Amino acid sequence: MESFLHLWDELDDVAGACRHVATSTVVEIASASAPLIAAAAEVLLAGTATLLLAHRYLLSFAT
Repeated sequence: MESFLHLWDELDDVAGACRHVATSTVVEIASASAPLIAAAAEVLLAGTATLLLAHRYLLSFAT
């Protein structure tokens, strides 16, 4: 019975280590990709604004 408890304790330690590595990996990926996501959003917003301003005559329905 005691060997089962030692095995259970070791498995719990391994699971905790895996959980820590997975959490750290997700945090690192999120912090590294946040500037790239912000830059992509900025480019899309700038491109949309440029297209709307360049073709604003197409948006005037009162002509």
